[in-house]
Amino acid sequence: MEEVISGGEQHDVFTVWAQERGVKINAVGPARIRGRGLGIVAKRKIQAGQELVNVPVSALLTIDSVPKDFRDLHGDITVHGLLASFLAFGDPEGASSYAAWRATWPTFKDFEECMPMLWPVQVIKGRHQDNEDLWNGYAFTALPPAIGGAWGSNRNSSIDWHGKTGLLHKQEEKLKKDWATVSGVFENASLQRYTYYWLIVNTRTFYFEPPGVKKPPSRDDCMALCPFADYFNHADHGCDVAFDDKGFTITSDRNYEAGEEIYVSYGNHSNDFLLTEYGFILDENKWDSLPLDGLLLAQIPKQTQGRLERAGYLGNYVLGKEGVCYRTQVAVRTQTLGNKDWRKFVEGKGNETEEVRDGSKADAYIAVQLLGRYTEEATKALSGFKKYGSGFPEFPRKTLTKRWTQIQELVKEA
Repeated sequence: MEEVISGGEQHDVFTVWAQERGVKINAVGPARIRGRGLGIVAKRKIQAGQELVNVPVSALLTIDSVPKDFRDLHGDITVHGLLASFLAFGDPEGASSYAAWRATWPTFKDFEECMPMLWPVQVIKGRHQDNEDLWNGYAFTALPPAIGGAWGSNRNSSIDWHGKTGLLHKQEEKLKKDWATVSGVFENASLQRYTYYWLIVNTRTFYFEPPGVKKPPSRDDCMALCPFADYFNHADHGCDVAFDDKGFTITSDRNYEAGEEIYVSYGNHSNDFLLTEYGFILDENKWDSLPLDGLLLAQIPKQTQGRLERAGYLGNYVLGKEGVCYRTQVAVRTQTLGNKDWRKFVEGKGNETEEVRDGSKADAYIAVQLLGRYTEEATKALSGFKKYGSGFPEFPRKTLTKRWTQIQELVKEA
């Protein structure tokens, strides 16, 4: 069990603040876990099925918490963007009713260390090499392809060179869109201040559908800041989180000993997603996966892609803990089988002998054309970090070294 210490006075003050607003807290509390940071731990033995935290709707920070005149200034902005704007410019910290809550949030410096969006350019730029005009064996891309959207081991690679499908690019585009609206409302607004609160909302909200609304907003706009519940860290499995028109309830998934950290699950997310959106990766993650779309579709002619689309198998190709997905198997066989045999495979009409023969061809293709590329990227990245280590800030270097090692292991186990 990890060593835990008190969270500090501000967390004790906030706990009282939350309880005064109707938050029910049972047998748990915030604490610092040595080597891991802040989280929720059991204060005594807990039984499975025990209610730990209940947060009423009245205690949530939602779009309805924002004064209407402030909302109206922003026009058609996202809920994410509006909540960030309210915290940054509409709720003065000195007079804020959320002051006790704000005091428990991470600082901008904390985000600078862990969030790829804020990492220095030497970390997130496309590729690294000894000389700008000389491509050599140490040229590498620091960010994994799922995050940065680029592959670095081939100078002439045509696979999403500009990162337009990477998780980081998509996140940055959301921020840019929201900032375009907010900066038009507040002429002298600070981008750094807004980015900080945009990341607070991004990393601490729960999925929430406003009660009594006939047509719920889009999934991306269903969000609420949830006091005290936002202390829970993520694991690939954890306590049950339920919500209804009365609020959120978190219930223990198993027995816990006093001092043991208690988790919830933010969803079935890969470590690349978790790093981009929340600033951490898990040591063990049963949902970890690697995208294969860019690699595979670059090798499949447009006409054949049309055939895959008509059959319902175009895109969403991944390598997971159990190997490549079935969709990938179908797509790969467009390259290893003739059209007639491919159709038999899709329709499940092949015999056992054909399946063994066809499977061997597909496995060889996957090993060389897909997994081999990831192995090459991982090898170059890890060699690059070893060579350029002193040129990278400590947290990104350690985190990305760990992530590329995980990628290497995931590929080996496939």
